Order: sequence, then C-alpha cells, then structure tokens
Amino acid sequence: MQDFTTPAKGTPIIRLIQQKTCNEVKIPIMNPNLKAICEKYSYRLPSVVDQILNRYIKDILKDLSETVPTLAVKVPTKLTMKQKEKEGLGEMAVERNDKGEVVVPRYDCVATHTAQCSGITNMYLSHKFTIVQMTHVSGHKTQKTFMNYIKLSPRR
Repeated sequence: MQDFTTPAKGTPIIRLIQQKTCNEVKIPIMNPNLKAICEKYSYRLPSVVDQILNRYIKDILKDLSETVPTLAVKVPTKLTMKQKEKEGLGEMAVERNDKGEVVVPRYDCVATHTAQCSGITNMYLSHKFTIVQMTHVSGHKTQKTFMNYIKLSPRR
C-alpha cells in the first residue's frame, strides 16, 4: 500500500490524514505487526467504537489490578452529567472520600486518550525522534502544546 513507505533514514512509516485537523501525518511504525494486520484486512480496517474499546481497556486493567495493585487504588474523579443525574435519581451509588470527592479505582479512569498520551510520551522518551517529528505525529501545532500534552513524571 502506498501509505506504507520507508524513507532514507530507514524507519518505516505510515502516512495518514488526521480526522481532527485534516493534516497528513507520518507515523513511524514501531512494530512490524502493523503492516501484517493491515494486510490481513486488505487495508480496510474495521471501525472501532470508542465506548466499547474503553470498556475493554477498563476490563483488562481491572484484571491486571490483581497483580498490579496500584491500578486498584481509588482516586478522585468527576461525574459526567448523566452520572450526576443517575446518582440524583438513586439509580447509581458512588463512593466518596472524606473530602466528599467521588473516588473510583484507577483502572476505571483509563481510556483510549490515556493510551494515546502514553504512546506519545513513550515515543518521546525513546529519544528516537525529534520534538518536531513528535509534534507532527501527535498533531500539535506548537512544541509548547506538545510538551504540555506529554506526561513526564519528576523521576524521569
């Protein structure tokens, strides 16, 4: 497929048009299985429903929390408008900490956006790409917004 190329530097890339910005991005292929998966589906990948994918992510992390206890730690969160309505109608019970904040296990806070942030952060930390390249991949307009987006802990 013409969307898969290998430039002179040798790292294979895939060219995509971002839905949000309509800009072309060139994303380095870090795993050779990507091309095999695309070939399996004749380059017509099945669509993914975010809500279903998010549910799978939460289920996987809930199972993983049995061996990674930090995933089960309860953290403060905010309720959505629908959740507030359900709580008000008594259709949903929520747990609150001593400050009155709603708390949920950490695994319930993870979704596709978390994975996107983690992926971009890990690519940045690999030092294989420049900030300019990473900004292009992530779709950020400036290096400042990119640096605000990635999640760097003080330990790194």
